[in-house]
Amino acid sequence: MALPFLSQKASQTSSPAAHTPLRPYISGLLALYALYTINDLLFARPPNLFTSLRLPLNAPQAMIHAALQQNMWPSDALPPTLEKLLARLASLDARTMLVRFGQRAIQTCTHCTTQADYALHALPPALLSYTLAAAVLGATTARGTGCESRRGVALIVLVVGALAEAYWAYTVPISIPSARRSADHDDIIMWHDALWSLRHALFIALPLTLHLLPATPAPPPLRHTLQHAAHTADVLLARVHLLRLGTASTQRVPELRVRAAAFWEHERGVGEAVRQDVGVRAAAERARLGLATSAGDDEGTAPKQAGEDGAQGEGALHQAARGAIEALKEVGLRPPAA
Repeated sequence: MALPFLSQKASQTSSPAAHTPLRPYISGLLALYALYTINDLLFARPPNLFTSLRLPLNAPQAMIHAALQQNMWPSDALPPTLEKLLARLASLDARTMLVRFGQRAIQTCTHCTTQADYALHALPPALLSYTLAAAVLGATTARGTGCESRRGVALIVLVVGALAEAYWAYTVPISIPSARRSADHDDIIMWHDALWSLRHALFIALPLTLHLLPATPAPPPLRHTLQHAAHTADVLLARVHLLRLGTASTQRVPELRVRAAAFWEHERGVGEAVRQDVGVRAAAERARLGLATSAGDDEGTAPKQAGEDGAQGEGALHQAARGAIEALKEVGLRPPAA
């Protein structure tokens, strides 16, 4: 009974402004993190021989070796690490792993032979970057920032992004064309580099979006809610006492007793007329609140059957009303807890 009153009061009472003392500090932290991530995007991209030298993925080793000496080491011999990388790139499987997991994984993992080995070797750097992003999101949604309620959604987005990146990098189909095709027809996407860029874009956009959204209003103080609840309880208690005393006084005054009897007789007639209406009965049946006691019973036998069998033979509406009354009796007549 108190819920409508409390909801009305809650809607009338404006929520106080959120207390956000940490937002200026979080703004500085996000600015530094955004600059760090943008620096990675612009100046610390993962190495890739094929994109930096503008070579197709199916380029022969001799072409890659000549391009390296022409553009990077014109007079000196290639470093041993690049020599080992070129030796590995003789295999098409290694080139496929380069597309999936990047050149650094192919170049630094000396024991990797299968796709799972390369995936495990490429996992720690990506996991470290996601951990750092999760820490930044935790700071962005800390208590005192006005974004506390958005932490769960932000972490879910981050986890879904990590799982989607891992699944796509591991399962995306990659087909390397034959060496006879020219570079103009080599349209293979370097998925590791593309996913790396999308990951860093997510790291920039997600915390900034959370921080720039309006702060969540602070919940009303508990003392205000308790005051409204106490006031509502006092009003309801006074109404219950008034109802009890008014019912007793009605029976003591003859004029009030006659008017009360006439009122209830009028209500009984209205209810009987409504129950006998064909349209009302049809609508009640469609709403599964039928008034009929049972199929085949006529109006003369229905009251007798309901009186003899109690709940048996009653319509769905009668049964629902009886259940509601029983629930109210159980709550209202329950002895107070010790």
